[in-house]
Amino acid sequence: MKKTVTGIGEVVWDMLPGGPVLGGAPLNFAFVASELGCSPSIISAVGWDDLSEKTLARIREIGIDISLIQRNSLPTSRVNIELDEAGIPHYEICEDVSWDALDCTEREKSAVAKSDAVCWGSLAQRSPRSRAAILSMLDSARKDCLKVFDVNLRQHYYGRETLEESLRRADVLKLNEDELPVVAEIFGFSGDTSGIVARIIREFSLSWIIFTAGASFSEIFGVDGLLSHLDTPKVQVADTVGAGDAFTAGFVSALLNGTSVADAHKQAVRVSAYMCTRKGAINPIDKHFKLND
Repeated sequence: MKKTVTGIGEVVWDMLPGGPVLGGAPLNFAFVASELGCSPSIISAVGWDDLSEKTLARIREIGIDISLIQRNSLPTSRVNIELDEAGIPHYEICEDVSWDALDCTEREKSAVAKSDAVCWGSLAQRSPRSRAAILSMLDSARKDCLKVFDVNLRQHYYGRETLEESLRRADVLKLNEDELPVVAEIFGFSGDTSGIVARIIREFSLSWIIFTAGASFSEIFGVDGLLSHLDTPKVQVADTVGAGDAFTAGFVSALLNGTSVADAHKQAVRVSAYMCTRKGAINPIDKHFKLND
């Protein structure tokens, strides 16, 4: 039976130089996990505007059920993105959009309770209403559900309370080389990477921390320290939009299928590198792409 994964949070239209592309970290995660054999769902919200219909149609098109997508009077979300010479995205995220008004009903609680893994971030918690809804959803998860907090810091849309409430509910934290020092400063943790990571794991009773350093390397840490280190493969980069979400999906889907942490890390690295060779975050994984090569 397929493992069920649920992304919770923002669905957005990334306004890229080449035109609008549907994305948002929770949706990117759910899509890539589905490409890797999981059964995906997404909890988010859109408006009643013209863009909302396009959003729902596109989500159906990529094979994800839309029954958990709420609708309200706020506009469907847009994110203006500029890419630098290395293909690294820089974001301008519009405020007061539909996922800023998420609600938690029995429908969302039931969906989370049935999930084998849930993934969420900090951005969709920028409004008190959505933060309360997301935390209530997470409190419905089973004890054996893999709860993944992809911190995903954007602009000024985070703070200590938001991070702390999510970390206390998480089994896995994912963050990159830019986010680690920010999180460390917020909580007053000092030292080198391994020392800060150990402190976070201990403070919040995490099982694993995923640490990514862009084109250089990535590492998986557990309660006993560093578990796996892999260099980032050198590929022809189209852009890096959604690369981190693909990494998370690769790691989570492998763990759910019973692989070791080291092998899950290998899958995460390969999937993320593959996605960097494609434009945008939602691209089918080529059937000729072999994860175990």
